[in-house]
Amino acid sequence: MTGTTEPSGYSHEDAAFKKQEQEALAKMRADLDAKRQQAAAGSQKAAHWMCCPKCGGKMAEKLFETVVIDECTACGGIYFDKGELDILIKHEKASGGVLGRIFGR
Repeated sequence: MTGTTEPSGYSHEDAAFKKQEQEALAKMRADLDAKRQQAAAGSQKAAHWMCCPKCGGKMAEKLFETVVIDECTACGGIYFDKGELDILIKHEKASGGVLGRIFGR
């Protein structure tokens, strides 16, 4: 081979190819790690998606006034997504309902 020899026994050209190969492998590992993390997060979400936080029963969506709420089919608990309670309270205040007085909003 032509060229000078590096201390590790590689020529400059061989060392450059080895470096490119290591960088490509590192990128592949990082991509695979990211895919594994996404898959794990997806499986965790699927295990808890639409499950009651109190009893673990299945949740069903139900239209209440102007908002779709989540109701447990087992214990009957009702749960709101972010902002849904505020919408109901505003609706109730406008119609003189009790929700606004209960939650003080």
